[in-house]
Amino acid sequence: MGIDFITIELREQVSPYSIADAERTAVGTDGSASLEFNTLANQNYYVVLEHRNSVQTWSAVPLSISNNKINYDFTSASSQAFGSNQILVDSSPLRYAIYNGDVNQSGTVDLTDLILCFNDASHLVSGYVNTDLNGDNFVDITDVTIAFRNTNIFVHTITP
Repeated sequence: MGIDFITIELREQVSPYSIADAERTAVGTDGSASLEFNTLANQNYYVVLEHRNSVQTWSAVPLSISNNKINYDFTSASSQAFGSNQILVDSSPLRYAIYNGDVNQSGTVDLTDLILCFNDASHLVSGYVNTDLNGDNFVDITDVTIAFRNTNIFVHTITP
């Protein structure tokens, strides 16, 4: 698997949850990312994680920012995400991950996403594309299976 990218938004803690700041960064192979936000007041913000083929995932609660830094680990428990909107990917060590399969970024993994994956798998598409759900740079039955599973369990973005 190669380098992948995420966008982290910091959103106000009250509706309409306006974006206070956002940064895009590369993600380490261990799922870690380091960002620095320079324009923020020392207050609480929701951390919102966005990825090219995953459902948008919000922190469970607004987090305190101090000196432009927030430390947050989405991987330690499904409850780290708002609505426990994560999937267990490893039991030793214990790790949770955001759901993927939202190829068209509609907020829901549905039949449209499944069809997009199936079509690209049928055409042997390769490279850094949204339909490559497992990150191996090839769209194949493995990616279709992920989209199918997440369609069947009605994966969607959960927000405050």
